[in-house]
Amino acid sequence: MALRDGVLNVNSDSELLSYIINVTPELSTEIDLPVQGESIKPIGKLIIDNERYKNAFLNTINLIGLTIIKRNGWNNPWDEFANRGTLRFGQQIRELIVDLANVYDYNENALNVTKFLQNEVPNVYNYIHELNFQKFYATTTSDEQMAMAFDSEGGLFDLIEQITASLYESWKYDKYCVDKYMLARRIVDGTVPTQYIADFNTMTTRERVSAIKNVSSLMTFRSANYNPAGVRKAVSFDDQIMILNTDFQAKLSTEVLATSFFRNDAEMKTRLALVDGFANHDTERLAMLLGSAYVPFTEAELTALASVPAVIISREWFMDYLYTLDNATDSLKQTDFYNPTNLKRNIFLHVWAVMSTSPFEPCAVFSLAEPSVTSVTVSPSTATVSKGQTLQLTSTVVTVGFANKAVVYSVASGEGVTVNQEGLVTIPSDFSGETAVITATSIYDSTKSANATITVV
Repeated sequence: MALRDGVLNVNSDSELLSYIINVTPELSTEIDLPVQGESIKPIGKLIIDNERYKNAFLNTINLIGLTIIKRNGWNNPWDEFANRGTLRFGQQIRELIVDLANVYDYNENALNVTKFLQNEVPNVYNYIHELNFQKFYATTTSDEQMAMAFDSEGGLFDLIEQITASLYESWKYDKYCVDKYMLARRIVDGTVPTQYIADFNTMTTRERVSAIKNVSSLMTFRSANYNPAGVRKAVSFDDQIMILNTDFQAKLSTEVLATSFFRNDAEMKTRLALVDGFANHDTERLAMLLGSAYVPFTEAELTALASVPAVIISREWFMDYLYTLDNATDSLKQTDFYNPTNLKRNIFLHVWAVMSTSPFEPCAVFSLAEPSVTSVTVSPSTATVSKGQTLQLTSTVVTVGFANKAVVYSVASGEGVTVNQEGLVTIPSDFSGETAVITATSIYDSTKSANATITVV
């Protein structure tokens, strides 16, 4: 029995029970350790019949349950790069980034003796990530389950799994589901810049890898082309994560890496991670997790996502922070209470987190279809509004190849009328005209636009 690299290695219930007793002060001072080969049932009866011993035993089970799960549980393939840390103060993360400084021509300013007195406002971009994930998981165990754990070989392992695995494994799975959904949602919304690879379907796997590798290399240079905010940012090879669907990864492994004599020359310099398809989503689970924030993908969007072979993101692209609850271990707070009526113990795992993505970090999605905007529509296209009132417009942009679906709103006619970039139109109380026209223009293709005509009464 040993604890190595945070993982508990035990081979029998006796060894596991010995470890639990040793690390639990309430038990170690009053209960003898089990003898190898002998039944642990007498010790189990002693623990179950004493409420103080039982609580101490269960508390320790909860703590070591994580090590058992690490040994036997499912490993989230995105864990290493999708976890940014913990949030101990406040309930939001403010992401700040400064773009390049302004540049001026010397000769044009040589005679401007007051130029040095002028303030230069830096090009600062900021984005706030709010605490947006507050969930808890629940399970129930009973005295009967505890008694049975001491009766059968492997019973203690089964008890740990019943108590903790369903809670912690559920959280690990849910985090992966939400992260994948956020990535896929940004892809279809067009806020992951598209890299169109012509003739991808007719290319060999080596040719496909070469095309992707070229984009990976370009991302190591400062560029505004790889984030929706247009910040001139670079990302080194070491900080790039390439997420591959399993089909493309299988071809990459068998047709490129496995057949290459100089393996390192053929390998991508980016870090590789797997996804079980960008169009494969647990919709039922996502609806429970995200509630009204969950927007199901259309069939057309799922078809397009299914064709994505790979995505490259910065290591800091995901902005996932766990919120620390009452100094809980690993920022996950586990609580329980004993119900004396039905002799069962209800166990809860609370998880609060910021689940978000950065609009500034470099990213790229590889598309088999050339990006384009098909149409722009505005709803409502006609409306009647009183002076001094507001009207909320929404725009729908139909695209191909994951072109950006954002629009820019502007006032085409109507002096004094204003519209913000969320589509909220304000008619001034002293408006003298009869109509106002608001235009929504695609930021990807300025030739595509739509109007909303507002009659003012």
